[in-house]
Amino acid sequence: MTGINRILAVCNDFDKCGEVLHKTAELAKKHDAGVTLMFVHEHELFELPIFSEEVAVDIQKIREELLEKVKSAGIDEAAIFIYENDTAVRVALEVEKEHDTLVLTHYVEDITFDLVQKVKCPVLVLKAEEHTYEKAVVALDAVLPKKCLTFMHRYFEGVELHLYQDFQFVPIPAVDPVVEPLDVGMDATLYTELLEAKREAFEVFCKEQGLKGTFEIGEGSIDEDTLAFAKKEQVDLLVLAPLDLDTLLGDAVNDILEKADIDVLVYPGG
Repeated sequence: MTGINRILAVCNDFDKCGEVLHKTAELAKKHDAGVTLMFVHEHELFELPIFSEEVAVDIQKIREELLEKVKSAGIDEAAIFIYENDTAVRVALEVEKEHDTLVLTHYVEDITFDLVQKVKCPVLVLKAEEHTYEKAVVALDAVLPKKCLTFMHRYFEGVELHLYQDFQFVPIPAVDPVVEPLDVGMDATLYTELLEAKREAFEVFCKEQGLKGTFEIGEGSIDEDTLAFAKKEQVDLLVLAPLDLDTLLGDAVNDILEKADIDVLVYPGG
């Protein structure tokens, strides 16, 4: 995906709903995108006055309050859906209806990562107090994210991008170490060859894109290294572009979302 026809604003409680809608309004106006608001009450996480065990859910009251928040955010028109539980599943089903969708949500432990796993579109997760972006780090996976960069240049125009790759080498034994001892020298040779090939490909890509880039040899876990680099560069947006959630970077998405103190954009598929 390189375009946005719609922004799907996902809210799980009223306290942060306004924050999500104001960022949604900004992006929707800038890019002439439609707006869908999905309010999902997860019973295990939130206890709201309008939800009571003794009283049936007052959908009309919820809708009226959400409409006020939509108007307050400066959104002229929005489709509103109200559900109970299963945030990630409901968002994924809605995204399938219109593929050029950006999902925008505040961070909710467990639920947000479940959402990122299920949807096949970019997800902007709000974690900071301010949501104005001037500088962003784009963390790369083994595959270089051309689609992600096209998306960033078009919809986050003016944001200074810095590419980042944290090289982590996990050797896969070609033999059973119980039967035959590993050849340490072969592993060292393979490591050096792979490292240099990855570094060269990264540097060529940065030059092609006309962007600054930093290639690091991982000293800690990917989540720790990536967040430390973003902090060092003093960026206000972290973009994660894993090939999929089974790669090393993809596997670190949950920890990064949990630990980050800046907004995080997850762009699946590079």
